[in-house]
Amino acid sequence: MPLPAPPHRVVTHLYNTARASLARTSLPYTNSAVGISSILLRHGLLSNISRGTPTHPDPTEFPTLPKAAQRLWVGHKYRAGSPVLRHMELVSKASLRKLVSRDELGLLLRGKRARNINGVGTGEILVVKVPTDSKTARTGADTYMEGWEAYRAGLGGEVICRAA
Repeated sequence: MPLPAPPHRVVTHLYNTARASLARTSLPYTNSAVGISSILLRHGLLSNISRGTPTHPDPTEFPTLPKAAQRLWVGHKYRAGSPVLRHMELVSKASLRKLVSRDELGLLLRGKRARNINGVGTGEILVVKVPTDSKTARTGADTYMEGWEAYRAGLGGEVICRAA
């Protein structure tokens, strides 16, 4: 089970390494790293995700490592020399959380402004952290959803970041 960690480090690290033209990078194996990177992978902004050690991706060694040494390796995707992940920005910060209801999330997804958050643009996605729910087994990394997934499930939550 991944350790808890604030998502702002994951978002900042992924964006900075994409801008630095690094082919792959490693993140601590946390719920936020797994959740956010899997959403970016599903939307084609990353090339691959793998578990591994601090020095290299190796899923076979991963279970034997102590929790502090477990890493999530993320491969960036590039097209014509520029990163596919061209923009990634935090919406909710540690000092100011941005919580939205389902209706407000719907406004954001349609490009309208809600709760001092600009609506999404063309080709942009929102990453939303929804509340945990033991009835539907939504815990850990499963609490991170893409904006439209959360809206269709009838959920609101904390808007973590936007990516394009």
